[in-house]
Amino acid sequence: MSVEQSRLPKSDRERLLDVAEQSIAAGLQTRRIVEPELVSYSDALRHVQASFVTLRTDEQLRGCVGSVEASDPLVFDVSHNAFRAAFNNGRYPALTEAEFPSLTIQVTVLSPLKHLITRSLGDVIAKIQPGVDGVVLRLGRRHAMFLPEIWETLQDPVELFRHLRLKAGLPPERWSPRIRVSTFQTQRFSRLKPVDFINRSESAAGSRPLTAHR
Repeated sequence: MSVEQSRLPKSDRERLLDVAEQSIAAGLQTRRIVEPELVSYSDALRHVQASFVTLRTDEQLRGCVGSVEASDPLVFDVSHNAFRAAFNNGRYPALTEAEFPSLTIQVTVLSPLKHLITRSLGDVIAKIQPGVDGVVLRLGRRHAMFLPEIWETLQDPVELFRHLRLKAGLPPERWSPRIRVSTFQTQRFSRLKPVDFINRSESAAGSRPLTAHR
């Protein structure tokens, strides 16, 4: 399936933003992740797919959590990532109720990884699409990734891969033929402010709490 064919319609995008918002609203009340009922969502949202959830308050980054490796239905992944971005992301204190009304929620849905066959940096650069592709770099246990938004600040592919090697803890000026590179594309959408804290909290409270493995 092509990237264009897999793009979510507006109705599904709104449902995912609802899920993220409700997960955070419920977390403010209970500090527990909620697991949406799969039967309530479209086939596309039940499909196993990876996502990121990014939170901002007053245009300042407040949390970003996700993974490039898909392991759960998309609607679960978004709910889990929203909760973690708000309350358990390691870089910021837990979100407060006072911050919630000014929260901007962004959901980024990732396409499956495309593994490139390359031997040199030149091979990699010839196969990526600047401004379009996110990139994952791996060498042994070291790895790093950039979402496609990185092209807004690092437009030179050579410089981008220098920064990516540095992020992975590798020598930034040296390329190894053992480095493995994968690309992916994203669909990104956001909601500027939660619709209604009380209503969303009550709706989220009716969801079944997550009790397994998370």
